[in-house]
Amino acid sequence: MYKLLAIDLDGTLLNSYGEISETNKKWVKKALEQGIEIVLTSGRMATSVKGIADEIGANNYIICRKWCNSI
Repeated sequence: MYKLLAIDLDGTLLNSYGEISETNKKWVKKALEQGIEIVLTSGRMATSVKGIADEIGANNYIICRKWCNSI
């Protein structure tokens, strides 16, 4: 059984309009119900990815660029 599923955003989870299809939402929900951790991965800034993570309820882990441009 899978324990973790890492998913890229653009062109994978998101369609060409930047939206999550109902089919993808269904499969993410099914994976979460089975206890599989969903990790969203992207070259986007974290603030952009967080909204998508919140939309699908997969906001435990995110792999992306840093939160802001200044450190």
